[in-house]
Amino acid sequence: MSHWRPLPGTLDTHAQCLTEELRVLKERTGLSLDGLARKTPYSKSAWHRYLNGEKLPPRSAVVALGQVAGADLERLLAVYEAAYRARNAPAPVSAAAVPAPPTPPAPLPAERTGPVRKILRGAGVLRTAGALVALTALVATMGAAASIVQIPARGERTDEHASAACHGHRCQGRYPWRFGCNRDARAESTHVGTTYTVRLRFSPSCGTVWSEVQPRSGGAQKVSIWVGRDARLTSHPRGREGLAVSPMLATSDLGQAVACAKVTDRVACTGAVELTAPVHHTDGDGFPGPKFVERVMR
Repeated sequence: MSHWRPLPGTLDTHAQCLTEELRVLKERTGLSLDGLARKTPYSKSAWHRYLNGEKLPPRSAVVALGQVAGADLERLLAVYEAAYRARNAPAPVSAAAVPAPPTPPAPLPAERTGPVRKILRGAGVLRTAGALVALTALVATMGAAASIVQIPARGERTDEHASAACHGHRCQGRYPWRFGCNRDARAESTHVGTTYTVRLRFSPSCGTVWSEVQPRSGGAQKVSIWVGRDARLTSHPRGREGLAVSPMLATSDLGQAVACAKVTDRVACTGAVELTAPVHHTDGDGFPGPKFVERVMR
């Protein structure tokens, strides 16, 4: 029987339940972490992080362990979904952060009613609208960790009016927000670095995956998505500040998907391959290529 380390005190109740459930399933298999890595698309180091509560596992990893252990997948995924929702829910807005409703203007003398009253009433509406805009911006900012939305340039079609206009291989090589694929997208796996966050995104309606990187300093130079030997890449030689995404790849096998990004002097991957390393310019441009991904996926 494995000797587990205590779970981090920062874990919420749902994440603790999921981690403990995964530990029970791992014990049921009788496999070591090496054996579990050979039976699933995830590395020994990835399972070490998942089973010690250091990182919330992607849905596909939970399914992979459940299948190896012969678990009730419906029940297991219910535990996972609760942990995922709790981890990605926006923080509640405190009462102090909500602007107080405007104080109604004092009644005017009878001789100054009419046009003047209409002007003041209009100003009250404007103050209310300003408070609503401020509150909306606050909530949107607090929810940015759960879902970051690419704002298209003026003249492009926005997500509010877009529909999923493609599916599967018809989406291949295209960008998710142009076809509404990011409307139902979820983060299958996330790597958080000190200066950037890399996510593996999946859209059930489009049946596609893509890579998303949000630098906090510097700029994204390359963003790629891999499924087996198939890949798509976007390059920004001068570095792209703000959110950057790769084109999409069609897949139904999330266990083979890898999202990678190069930000300044670091390379990070998440998904079937968990990697973070400094750029070695002696190895080409230091960015993972087909041979690298093929080797680590064996």
